[in-house]
Amino acid sequence: MTKKILVMPDGNWLSHTSRPFEIAKELREFGHEVVFASDGQYMKLPQEAGFQVLPIKTIDPDRVLKCSRNGRVNWFDYELIKACVKAELELFGQVKPDLILTDFRLPLSTSCELAGIPLAVILNASWTNYYSVKTKAPEHLKITQVLGKRLTTLFVPWIKKLIVSFDSRPFNKFRREKGLAPRKNIWDVWQGDLNLIVDIPEYGPTENLPKKFHYIGPVVWEPALESPKWLETLEPDKPTIYFTMGSTGYARFFEQIIKIFGNSKYQCIMTTAGMVELSNIPDNFYVVDYAPGSEIMEKSDLVVCQGGNGTIYQAMTAGLPIIGIPTMHDQEFNLDRVEDLGVGIHLSELKFRPSHLVEAVEKIFSQENYKKNALQYKNILAGYNGPKTGAELISNFLK
Repeated sequence: MTKKILVMPDGNWLSHTSRPFEIAKELREFGHEVVFASDGQYMKLPQEAGFQVLPIKTIDPDRVLKCSRNGRVNWFDYELIKACVKAELELFGQVKPDLILTDFRLPLSTSCELAGIPLAVILNASWTNYYSVKTKAPEHLKITQVLGKRLTTLFVPWIKKLIVSFDSRPFNKFRREKGLAPRKNIWDVWQGDLNLIVDIPEYGPTENLPKKFHYIGPVVWEPALESPKWLETLEPDKPTIYFTMGSTGYARFFEQIIKIFGNSKYQCIMTTAGMVELSNIPDNFYVVDYAPGSEIMEKSDLVVCQGGNGTIYQAMTAGLPIIGIPTMHDQEFNLDRVEDLGVGIHLSELKFRPSHLVEAVEKIFSQENYKKNALQYKNILAGYNGPKTGAELISNFLK
């Protein structure tokens, strides 16, 4: 039976747009009517794929980056929550959806509860109250910079509990005003009636997971572009490194990499996402704004990235070791997990020196266990189809 599904991502971020976009394409194949609503540069994805896209204000991406890089989750203040809920309820009246699908639009849990519309949420295991990995102190947290990582890690469970509870206060203030029960913390605010975890249990383990949470595996998007012609000219016997920083890395990273590895023994592939204009590119570098990541990884031996969830899963799907230089705390958590699983190395961004990256690259290429462990997760990931599983769970929920 055909249902109308309203998809509301945060269109300012590639990951938060591309994940619901991939599931939306499957939902459309299942025969459902799918409409998008959001703002931001990445809403061109559903537009170009023929989906109807309605405008609605979303959060300022600079605010998100500032909060995240300070180790906080106070992305939404009271006035923004109030404005979002008002706009969302008006949109619901216009579209009359049977279900909302979202990725990082937290006020929707309140709007949907007020409107009586079911909410499906795309999220990672680490963004739940059931994540079971012992978290290390992120260096981007101010208290870590004062006390040091080892000492701060002892207090992480308490600090984390305090932050996710404290930063949910604006939501609970608004909810009380609307006669709704307060929620425990920001992770509780985040969740919906159906929760799609875009992880595998081996990477993002949980404990006591409620039935409304489901692992679907990673949902990874890549541009529908032709492969660069130079991809087939690479020498297979030369070690090849793929450098990418997603949409949240620092532009200075690319110039640093050229200084470090220019005219070295490595073949270096770099995708910049249009963040920087580079000149005087060495002969051993192959640079492009965008390219199909999976095809580049097939030709690569190592990925160096900022630690975004999508890039990590793309690398593990290809069986590649990872070196990460994170710019915010969730990327630090990802890269701590990469180290725990033995598939890569987590480097400090705040203490970064060129020699650190050179040493990490040499270590990856000299120790076979990194490649061996990465291939193990490649085999596990081969059994997942995140977009299709997510669409099936939503369809079954609506029956």
